[in-house]
Amino acid sequence: MSADGDTSRPLSPWLKRWTTLVVKRRAELRQAVRVTVGCVLAFAIDHLFNLPQGYWAVFTVVIVMQGSIGGTLSAAIDRMKGTLLGAAIGGAAAALRPQTPLGLGEALAVSVALTALSAAVQPTLKVAPVTAVIMLISPSGGHLGPLEAALLRVVEIFIGSAIGVATSVLVLPARSQRVVIEAVQAALVQLALLCEHYSSDLGLALERPDRYAENTSIRAALGRVDAAMADAARERSSRLSDHQIAEAMPRTLWRVRNDCVAVGRAMAALPERVRPQLGPAAAALLEVEAGFMRRCGAALATGVVVERGGKAEALARFEQVIGDLRGAGVAQALGFEEAGPVFALAFSLESLDRNAQDLADRVDETVLGRAETRPPG
Repeated sequence: MSADGDTSRPLSPWLKRWTTLVVKRRAELRQAVRVTVGCVLAFAIDHLFNLPQGYWAVFTVVIVMQGSIGGTLSAAIDRMKGTLLGAAIGGAAAALRPQTPLGLGEALAVSVALTALSAAVQPTLKVAPVTAVIMLISPSGGHLGPLEAALLRVVEIFIGSAIGVATSVLVLPARSQRVVIEAVQAALVQLALLCEHYSSDLGLALERPDRYAENTSIRAALGRVDAAMADAARERSSRLSDHQIAEAMPRTLWRVRNDCVAVGRAMAALPERVRPQLGPAAAALLEVEAGFMRRCGAALATGVVVERGGKAEALARFEQVIGDLRGAGVAQALGFEEAGPVFALAFSLESLDRNAQDLADRVDETVLGRAETRPPG
């Protein structure tokens, strides 16, 4: 404690650390609050109506609550569909089976076979086998009767799903648009890093790093973009909210990724004797494209159009080097096997530049669409 009795200074480092943690993990903390509120509501309804198996409503809240409204709605609908199918098949099997251990085994085999096949054909029904098995072997359903148990199971899952969706909408709601933007921004950061690494690889002699792991990570990141867009589409179709993300955004990102893969393949086969002339210009263009991708991500996150300066000049310099190689007869002297990677690199870099430009157009469409729907003031 200080001489004047002030105790704030010893606490300030501790408060700073906690404030930083809260800001960094605010999305996770909001999700924790939503799930907690939903579970408490489900528990209260269970006790208020004295549901025979009301704990399934609480379980359902935990299962269906996702990081966005659209994700929660998708999970709730999938769980309801799977529960309805599993309860129908399991309840019918329980009602019709002979009351013997062998009869139970036969009913279980038939129910699991039917629901597992349905889940294999339609993955959104993956909860159906679980529900069917519970309907047949759960000890708590014996005094209810199979049909009553099936009906109550559906009602309890419906209650939990409805509470999960309502909590997502009303308690610290996370719109799918924000999730999409964050996923796109994260993917663009990874794509930019890959381009920067390719740029540095062009300056290396013979031993160059394997970028397979980075490409695998980028595929996973783009998969998250696709999933977030699907949730946003579900959110829009349900009229819970509307998003302004350009529909072509995921496709354009995949084209940019495919161009990066093509660049890496061409670089790996590039003849060593043309690297001194072609390498610096290609590396400079890759650096510009990497910076442009980062600007696209930042523009999308902050709601401004993409600044396009520098791209045309870098591409022109690279094309000039290609033209100089042709004019000097270097390309003709290489032969087919060696000339192929040179032209493949030129084609893939030009395609990357075009698709990056297309990506910026999609970002601008999104930003301008968000500005049009933003309330005044």
